[in-house]
Amino acid sequence: MTQFALEARAISRAFGAVKALDGVSLSVPAGKVVALLGQSGSGKSTLLRVLAGLEGIDAGQVLADGHVVSDAQLIVPPEQRPLGMVFQDYALFPHLTALGNVAFGLGKQPKAARLALAENWLDRVGLSHRANAYPHQLSGGEQQRVALARALAPSPRAVLMDEPFSGLDPHLRAELQARTLATLADAGVAALIVSHDTEEALAVADEVAIIEAGRILQSGLPHEVYNQPASLAAARALGAVWALEATSQHGRVETPFGTFPCPHVGQVLLCARPEATQVTLAPDGMFGVTDRRGVGRFRMLRLKTHASPIGTVMAQVEANKAPEIGSAVHIEISPEDVFIFPHQPTPAT
Repeated sequence: MTQFALEARAISRAFGAVKALDGVSLSVPAGKVVALLGQSGSGKSTLLRVLAGLEGIDAGQVLADGHVVSDAQLIVPPEQRPLGMVFQDYALFPHLTALGNVAFGLGKQPKAARLALAENWLDRVGLSHRANAYPHQLSGGEQQRVALARALAPSPRAVLMDEPFSGLDPHLRAELQARTLATLADAGVAALIVSHDTEEALAVADEVAIIEAGRILQSGLPHEVYNQPASLAAARALGAVWALEATSQHGRVETPFGTFPCPHVGQVLLCARPEATQVTLAPDGMFGVTDRRGVGRFRMLRLKTHASPIGTVMAQVEANKAPEIGSAVHIEISPEDVFIFPHQPTPAT
């Protein structure tokens, strides 16, 4: 058994002049859940199709369970790959019952064995009582669980899941995320979950990979990618971030809210997340509250300063501590919560 259930090695794929994938490398460790996070047009769906064997590649390799299943000359059909697939719309066969859908992918086995295994998997996802129901008689959550059972029944090395929770209401989504993770762990099957939802990616994944414009910006453990982003784009892929243009001199950046060590020289972007930005009312504060939004427990504040560096800062604070618009405030940020990236300002036109 290999260390990785699924690997993409320097994959490129172009459609005419458009490079959908540009040297993408990604690994899914055996038994782990990896979230591929990207917005529409980022290349995540193309990568999923390539890994599944639904799309060819121009360069690179795809390996499943250590065996090459795609390169520039080879494409092993989806049904011959040790992979399961859960589509965004679940893609259940409308003319088959839940039991029939799960049994469908087990065609090489005797009928009695197929049905017994399908019944076992429906039981494992908590749907044995719905075995004879047709897809139109199932709720969205039940359809998702049938699709997962169908994908796992043939004992794949990994399951590819395309936005599997996107069409569900928040309460059901959280419940099914937990149930899905438990089912995958119980089966010992790895998963690549494609998503555009930051909270979902951070909640379900052992590892996160961020894709943009056909390239992997960063991958790693969720807390590492969140707290140590490699770029502003990677930081913003995992949540709101504000940025101020500043200048680094003598290994540090001077700001109205403190001095921060900096490995770069010259123009930089000093960034932080709103939840890391602490706000205190102060008549002599260098920041003014220009906007306050939100309901519930938290408020999002927009803070403006005319000190150097000039710019706008965002802060997320508890509702009962949120200052009014027009208030003067101090802000404070721990050095470990600050991201500093090299910056080349756009020339004025």
